[in-house]
Amino acid sequence: MFRRALVLLIVCLPVHVQAWGWTGHRLVCALAEQQLTPEATIMVNRLLAEGGELKGGSVSFSEACLWPDKVKRSTHRNSYENHFINVPDDATGIDLVRDCAAMDCIAVGVGRAINYLSSPAGSKREITRRAAALRFLGHYIADLHQPMHVGNASDWGGNKVRVTFRGRKTNLHALWDYGILDAMDYGYPDSLSHLSSVRHIPDGRNILAWMNESLGLARTHGYVDMTGKRLQSGSEIGEEYFRRSKPVIVDRLTLAGFRLAELLNRIAAGESPGTFHLTPTD
Repeated sequence: MFRRALVLLIVCLPVHVQAWGWTGHRLVCALAEQQLTPEATIMVNRLLAEGGELKGGSVSFSEACLWPDKVKRSTHRNSYENHFINVPDDATGIDLVRDCAAMDCIAVGVGRAINYLSSPAGSKREITRRAAALRFLGHYIADLHQPMHVGNASDWGGNKVRVTFRGRKTNLHALWDYGILDAMDYGYPDSLSHLSSVRHIPDGRNILAWMNESLGLARTHGYVDMTGKRLQSGSEIGEEYFRRSKPVIVDRLTLAGFRLAELLNRIAAGESPGTFHLTPTD
């Protein structure tokens, strides 16, 4: 009876599902891989090969980027909170002292992965840790570009906001994770060529600024309907909302791939972790 009740409780809890779903994460890492320098390509391939002892074994980069979601409730449970950051509903920006006081948010996950990737690995344990850091970085950069992964603390990034889209019940977080992407008919690898045609201009290395972009989009596009009214549980998501969201989805996916490639290229070139800012200034 106790086990049955526990299972029901877990099932009913609103939880953070994988950002972008499998499709989005594969697309982001595949886009990044296309933009790697020769040195970064060598580094990534070596780290993928060295990840054979991780659950899932040695796989392609696009598949490796799914691994952090597979292990966040098992072998790497301490990484669960590193997939998102929640901020007060009335906050205009992220304050890491306030929003990541316990050092358990996506900024910490990104920073740790960059530091491990930038450090030499001597022991077998360090080699495996670096291989894991590549997978975490690829996954987290995609996560932080999904607006609802930088959402309101009161509703767990939209997880508590129950909505209906095209006759199906979901929640606002899941809608942005994969619901809109699925409705756009995007798939992997079929949509890779289209997304590869979207170009971006280098815009610095301030990772906190990227997170604040997502927070802004969550506020202006995720949480509000077409009249600017805050969406509440029970809201119906219409086609105008869907059409408004599509270019945002494309931009965030392609930006995530572009910026992930930039990070890996700079790490492979030997840049210090201190140059990848997680502070309010660039």
